[in-house]
Order: sequence, then C-alpha cells, then structure tokens
Amino acid sequence: YTGGPENQRMAEGKTSSGDADPLIEIQRKKVVLSRQLIQIKGQMQMKQRAAKGTELTIAEIKTIPEDTQTYRAVGRMFLLTPMPEVRKGLKDFLDETLSDIEQLKAKEKYVEKQAKSVESELKQVEAESTGG
Repeated sequence: YTGGPENQRMAEGKTSSGDADPLIEIQRKKVVLSRQLIQIKGQMQMKQRAAKGTELTIAEIKTIPEDTQTYRAVGRMFLLTPMPEVRKGLKDFLDETLSDIEQLKAKEKYVEKQAKSVESELKQVEAESTGG
C-alpha cells in the first residue's frame, strides 16, 4: 500500500503546491529510501529463514533411506514422490533462495549508497540555508 495518489506524488518528489523547498524534497527522498531499506531487510530475513529451514530439511532427509516412500504437498493433496526428486526439489529451492538473497544484498547496497548520497546532499542544503 502506497497511501494513495498524494503520497505517490510526494514519493516522486512532486507536491500539489508546485515547486517545494529543496530541503523538504531531499527529506522526502530520505524517507522513501529508508522505507525501501526496511522493506529489503525484511525480505532478506524471510529468505534467510526459508533457506535455513530448507537446509535443516535437507540434512534430515539425508538420514532417510533412498527407498522410503515420501509425499509432497500439492494444494490440498499429497503426491507420492521418489526420494531423489524430493532432494532435487529442495536443493533447487535452496539455490533459488540463496540467489534471491544475493540479489537483495546487492539491492540493499545500492539503496544504502543512494541514502548516503541523499544524506550528504541534505547536509549541504542545510549548511547553505543556515550559512547563506
């Protein structure tokens, strides 16, 4: 939820009153970037939990004999699935999750760099407004 069209315009740096004070615009950018960082960190935590759970499941399944009947959930039903297929599915899911985590880390670095840039811009504008 973005909060409606007014908040969308604010996030884009536009207001209904036309050109706003540069200080306010920079502060808005800072708020948007900090929200993005919080969202990215939350997504990373979810993915890390999923990866850890999958790693534990893989470790447990290694102890089970190869000829054991295993089932996987598909909607409301369970399908008989050979053990190698279960292991492959878990490994594929783990690989995908770890890849997602790496992408989120890169995105986090990018947003943090933007946030630092906005922070220095904010300090510069504040210095100009108080000193000038």
